Amino acid sequence: MTTWTSDEMGPQLGEPIDDLETPVLLADVDAMERNIREYAAVADEHDVDLRSHVKTHKNAALAAREVELTGDTGICCQTLGEVETMARNGIDDVYLSYQVVGESKLDRLCWLDDQVDALATTVDSVATIDALAAAAERNDRTLHAVLEVDMGLNRTGVAPAEAPDLAARIHDADGLAFDGLLAYDAHVKSEASTEAEFEERAWAAMDLAESVVDDIEAAGIPVEEVKVGGTATSRYSARHPVVTEINPGMYPFNDVGELELRPWEVSKDDCTATVLTTVISVPDDDRLVVDGGSKTFSLDKPQLPVPKNRDDIEYVNASEEHGWIDTSESEASFEVGDRLAFIVPHVCTTINLHDLIVGVRDGEVADLWEVQARGKVR
Repeated sequence: MTTWTSDEMGPQLGEPIDDLETPVLLADVDAMERNIREYAAVADEHDVDLRSHVKTHKNAALAAREVELTGDTGICCQTLGEVETMARNGIDDVYLSYQVVGESKLDRLCWLDDQVDALATTVDSVATIDALAAAAERNDRTLHAVLEVDMGLNRTGVAPAEAPDLAARIHDADGLAFDGLLAYDAHVKSEASTEAEFEERAWAAMDLAESVVDDIEAAGIPVEEVKVGGTATSRYSARHPVVTEINPGMYPFNDVGELELRPWEVSKDDCTATVLTTVISVPDDDRLVVDGGSKTFSLDKPQLPVPKNRDDIEYVNASEEHGWIDTSESEASFEVGDRLAFIVPHVCTTINLHDLIVGVRDGEVADLWEVQARGKVR
């Protein structure tokens, strides 16, 4: 993992963050845990479980902390590699919110099912159900399957009208156990721009999920679990009585996307993941350059990094190792060697660019979290 000339040159516990080499990915530990507790309180208020999605940070110690603070309800993963990383590091209750396709992957899934206390995966077609059943038979296991229903995102998931037939196929298959529904409601983010619109559209999506549950149960198949929600929608979807579990991922950290999407409930103080950069060039009075570009900040979304502690400068462009900063509206003077911190545009993909998340408290290094599942896309 390390890129340091010697181990002593890497971040050390207790080291002032001003002494760290940059660019470096930081996470405010106290603010991060405050965010976790806040979402746990939402889950408690509405009597739903909170199963955190670890695709954001990809670290087992952070996953364990989320489990500890949210009621011991397990975690979500998005790839088998993430499941393997978590299982090898003591996480024993995992939901894989992704379709597993391919015989070798399905055999890995069966091996993992024997390593943890609880493991469920996702299906959304006859093909994925039948392949999962064949793997269960081949490996002499009973595998738990969650049926994904398309709530309007138009990505994966079966059409609501087809859900009862597929639920019955899971229920009747030898070697499979029907574990309920995944009703991911991320389409609400692209449709809503106010709190009232979030409330309205999230409730409508959950009404649709409830109608699917009713249709499946009318066929004599109980639906014990309805898993929903990302960071943006969980607060709203959790209010609906059909929901049993929310699965947010970015909520400990937030990012520029969440800051711009929900300004009524996300502030800069809630954005706990930042990249600390160093000014490497001041070409003129209106511009400076920092050592954080597109290989430091993931720019897969339209938004750019936002200064964490000031409003008089703007990150306007990036190349691989350079960040262009517009200082034309600032009355401050800047010098080579100055430090500037930026809220990350998209936290999930930005973390995946880094080997290490440096936890900070009171201006010092408080924890070090290796991005253990970085690059584990299979």
